[in-house]
Amino acid sequence: MEWATNKRAGKIFFDHNQNTRGKTLAAQYSLRPHPTAAASAPVTWEELRHVYPTDFDIDTLPERVERIGDLWANILDAKQDLKALIEAGAG
Repeated sequence: MEWATNKRAGKIFFDHNQNTRGKTLAAQYSLRPHPTAAASAPVTWEELRHVYPTDFDIDTLPERVERIGDLWANILDAKQDLKALIEAGAG
């Protein structure tokens, strides 16, 4: 949750400021308002180091979902205790 990039090198930034009334976020598999029709896509932890936002668009996303499945299919069943995770990472 550290804002300064030099203090969070090698970590994933959890921007809790986006979780507020009036903020909008792209939902999984939604198209972005861009001429390339880029698409929002969930990725695996293994992909995170080498994936780029330009990898996913209106043409590539259907094949990806067909090939690896819907990574968010069971998202509502995979609940996490964010407080416990944050406390565990603070040590």
